[in-house]
Parts: sequence; C-alpha cells; structure tokens
Amino acid sequence: MLFLFFIRFFVYPTAMRIERKDLRHGLVRVRSENLDDLWYLSQVIAVGDGARSKTQRRIKDKEDKRSSGGERRTITLSIKVDRKEFKSETKVLRIGGEITDGPEDLVSIGSHHTFNIEPGDTISIRKEKWGKTDLDRLEDAVKSTHRPKILVVSLDEGDAAVGLVRESRIDHYELGGNIGGKYDIKGREARKHEFYRELTQMLRNIMEKENVSHIILSGPGFEKNNYQRFLRENYGDMQGKCIVEDTGSSGRNGIHEVLKREVIHKTLEEVNSVQDLRLVEDILKNIAKDTGLSAYGFGEVADAVNAGAVETLLVTDGLFFSRREETEPLMSSVRKVRGRVHIINSEGEAGQKLDSLGGAAAKLRYAIS
Repeated sequence: MLFLFFIRFFVYPTAMRIERKDLRHGLVRVRSENLDDLWYLSQVIAVGDGARSKTQRRIKDKEDKRSSGGERRTITLSIKVDRKEFKSETKVLRIGGEITDGPEDLVSIGSHHTFNIEPGDTISIRKEKWGKTDLDRLEDAVKSTHRPKILVVSLDEGDAAVGLVRESRIDHYELGGNIGGKYDIKGREARKHEFYRELTQMLRNIMEKENVSHIILSGPGFEKNNYQRFLRENYGDMQGKCIVEDTGSSGRNGIHEVLKREVIHKTLEEVNSVQDLRLVEDILKNIAKDTGLSAYGFGEVADAVNAGAVETLLVTDGLFFSRREETEPLMSSVRKVRGRVHIINSEGEAGQKLDSLGGAAAKLRYAIS
C-alpha cells in the first residue's frame, strides 16, 4: 500500500555563523544556514543599511548585437538597502537597493539590484550603529539551532499531521492513505502497520536533521495510543521521547490545540513560537475579561510603555519593519524596566492574531486606566 507524504519545507541542521564582527566600523558578516536564520536576518537588516554579498547578475557585452539578455555572471556587489522581503515558503530573503560598489566595467553604480539570500549564503551588513535589539537577534539565531525542537503528531485513522515546532514558525508535514474498511480486518491491520512504518520513517528523517527532544502524540481517538504501542514494540528509542495528549480535533487544528495546553507548558517553554502563541492567547483572554491588564494597538501600547507599566511587549515583525524608528525606542524602554520583548513572525498563528490587534500588544504589570 502506497502512502503519500508531503514535506512543506527543507531543513538545515547547522547554526548561523557570525564570521566577522567589527562594531567600530559598523560591520558584521554572517553565514545563514537555515530558514530561521533568514527570518532573523530579515529583522536585523533595515532600510538604509549597507549589504554586500556574492550574487548572480546578467552581463551584456556592449559589442554583442544579439537580443539575448547577456551572460549570467557571479560577482560581488554592495547595495544601500531600500526594501526587503522574506516569506518562508519561498525559502529566500530578498534584499533590494541601489548598487554602491562593484566592478564598474560590469555594473552601473546607482542602478538597482536584488540579492536573493538562501541558506548557505554569506552576507555582510553595515550599519551606522548596531543597537542591542539587532545584536540580540543575531545571538538568538546562533543559539536557536541548538535548542531542542518538538514534534507534534496529530493522528486519525490513516491520516497524520506533523508539526515541527521551530523558533519562528511551525513546519507542517502530512501523511495519508486508505487503510481499508472495517470488515477487512486482516488487510486493514496490515495496511495500518504499513502506515505506521511510513509515519515512523518520516519522523526519523526529520529527527536525523533536527535536535528533537520530545514527540507529542495527539488526536481525538485511540490512534495515538495504538501508534505509541507500535513504537514501543518496534522503535523503543523513539517511544522514550513520546508524550500522549488527548485533543478534540485532528490535523493542523489538533496541533494548535496541543500547543495551547498548560499540561505540556514545561516541555515547550524554551521554544519561541510556542511562547509567542501563549503570550498572545493571554492578551486575548485579558481583553475578553476586561481586566485592564492588556494594551493593544500601537498608540495604546506606547502610552503603557511610557507609563512604565509594560511587563511583556509583543510586536509582529511586519510592524517592526514598517515602524522601526518608532518601535525600537519602545523596546529599549521596556528592557530598561526589566520587561520582556518578543518579535513575532506575522506568518504564524500568533502573528496573525497579533496583527488583528494592530501588530502590537502588551501584558501590563498593573492597570493604567
């Protein structure tokens, strides 16, 4: 029986490398190794920064009269950044701007170019001044690869949804197949075991590339228990990592249900994307109960920060990018009074909910109105 599985993202196990740090001259050179690194870099690189990297550019010979676009060459360029874009499904960080340095016989200084930065690429970033927020994000990127990851498996008969809980997002995988009708008991059991073997191979492929500390088996029925028994009998090394959790739904909804559960809070507390979801859920609960202990929307949050009342500040990366000059002073103010700051990926569930609140929210130490 053939079961089909679909992997949504490639994974890369190596940590970001900071190859050079010369803060006196505003220069940091890094090598990105995975998609989380690109997300962190998208927060660090700002409009007005300088960026330098190797790149592909089509070069047309001036004496070549043909209508072709010219030969594609690898050259090193510097640009002054005027735009950037990162979406995890493209697996590329796009950084555009005017060329400020490069081989003048091949490019025109002042013309526009876009770097397509992928895992494995090296880029130099030059700023007039490196702030604490940017340096912290680079250190987070270096550390994040070594933090344990969590696999959440949501099971129903013949179907499994798998979520790899990463720092900035959840990578989703799916496995499905027809295990047959309930009257074909012998054939059904054989197909179910084949399904379990396919699922186990998928999980082992992920675990070979990622530092997975726990596997949470979940779902509304008994399939999670059946699969745990299969692992215990055949793959004892994996069974020892398993936690079983009942949920009311399966699929992606079941995965998100698991991540909100208090019972597994300690298992997941070091994973940023899980913290983000919990913090946003707490804000929403406070708003619904009208406790006065939450602020949301940029103006209301700024007032709370200025009053020294913010315990935890949440900002989506979209708001951070678009209003960086206004947002960074608020973040610094919160840190000065020993508050916490979280920048949340707008692509994830937590980021989407926070964007619906205006992109910024805060948990308060006390009510201010």
